[in-house]
Amino acid sequence: MIQSQKELYFNRIDKVIDEVISLLSETIDVNSIFLTNTDRETNFIVKAFNRKTNLLQTGEQLPLNKSLCKLVIENGGEPLVIPSIAKEPLTSGHPGAERIPNGSYIGMPIYQSNDSIFGTLCAADTKPYGFTAYEIKLIKTLGLLLSQAIMLEDMMVRDSLTGLHNRAYLVGHFDRNNGEEHKSALLYVDLDRFKMVNDQYGHEAGDELLKKVATVFQELAPSGSVIARIGGDEFVLLVPVTTEEMEEAKRTASQILNELSGQPVKVRDWELSISASVGMTFAEPGKDLEELLNEADRAMYQAKREGRNTVRYH
Repeated sequence: MIQSQKELYFNRIDKVIDEVISLLSETIDVNSIFLTNTDRETNFIVKAFNRKTNLLQTGEQLPLNKSLCKLVIENGGEPLVIPSIAKEPLTSGHPGAERIPNGSYIGMPIYQSNDSIFGTLCAADTKPYGFTAYEIKLIKTLGLLLSQAIMLEDMMVRDSLTGLHNRAYLVGHFDRNNGEEHKSALLYVDLDRFKMVNDQYGHEAGDELLKKVATVFQELAPSGSVIARIGGDEFVLLVPVTTEEMEEAKRTASQILNELSGQPVKVRDWELSISASVGMTFAEPGKDLEELLNEADRAMYQAKREGRNTVRYH
């Protein structure tokens, strides 16, 4: 999750992050100001400012349970303020305080939705520091500002129904990453006879089915894949591959077909038998995304003509 978030948020709110870090560094006279992103297991330093001592570096990763940021997240929506780590029972002896055992710390949680944590906005020093009421209010206000910016950005690049990425994100990701060092295969997945589900059971049942199918894709796609819903029942998976034989992508396509058609999907009071047709192409350098989508789309329609519930290759 962290990798996709980095791509997503760095591109459009990087300037906002810079301004927030800059303002805090000019206002709070501590050694380090930093923004983190977490997947609840790993803490990633999105951006860091250090005065004298390099406590943290941009790009650094460490286990969340060994970071004081975990305490910030667990503190709810208010800043966690620790003027003296050594004198505070919550932080004294905490593994996250090993670098600054006699220092100070303040942090504000950052949200990417109303109930989902993005990370934290924090300031720390190697010595005790008396945070003023103004400084506490400032870091809280800037944390709320970053949360709103991230939520708005997330809305722009996600499909509101399934929670998957949308076409806009797919285009941006492809433009940034397609090259010799980022080989991938593109899978174009179209559900078979999906219109019959809408016609027979209603659009609400169809929507619920799409959400369950999206969950299947998320569970089966290899790490580093991008999954997007680009139309009603049309999905694209951009799967990292290591060879031109695309074994990783072929295996993913096979698993998706087996999972969807293996047993009926429970939707409300109905059990729906579904399947999908998959078209696949290799995202070799030099091809743009539209060309690849057209190739995979044609292969997908070939799969439909040849009986559905199968994969065809460009």
